[in-house]
Amino acid sequence: MSLTDTAALLADYLPGSIHELMTVISAASVAALIKARPGTRVQIPGTPTAEHWLVALIGWDDLNKLSARYGGTAIDIPRCVQVMTAAQDSRILADRRSGHSLTELALKYRMTERGISKALRRIEKQEYKPWVKQAVSWSQGDLFD
Repeated sequence: MSLTDTAALLADYLPGSIHELMTVISAASVAALIKARPGTRVQIPGTPTAEHWLVALIGWDDLNKLSARYGGTAIDIPRCVQVMTAAQDSRILADRRSGHSLTELALKYRMTERGISKALRRIEKQEYKPWVKQAVSWSQGDLFD
């Protein structure tokens, strides 16, 4: 799966509010907000200053863009659990395919071996879904003819 395919897959899991936010500021700044303040409300200053904490997080230009659009209001930053889970599952699968054991993955991702196995099944099911659908449709045709 290419980087573009992965980005498209992950975009499907993003809430609408994040898509809207990405029309205002860069994707990197949106990701920084999600990572720093998941599940919280962030007050956007009407008139930003260079000392505001958001400058260090997203940069001056993106803070000015946020202020122009949302200044004086608070915006909700969703946790984006689905996209975070999909991204982690993808990393787990890549590590597994490069030869890491379940134990190594459990330690690396601070999960149980059973949790790693579930993640692998979840992502493999998504990855092979078109093939499975095609195989089922072929076999159904022969079964009833």
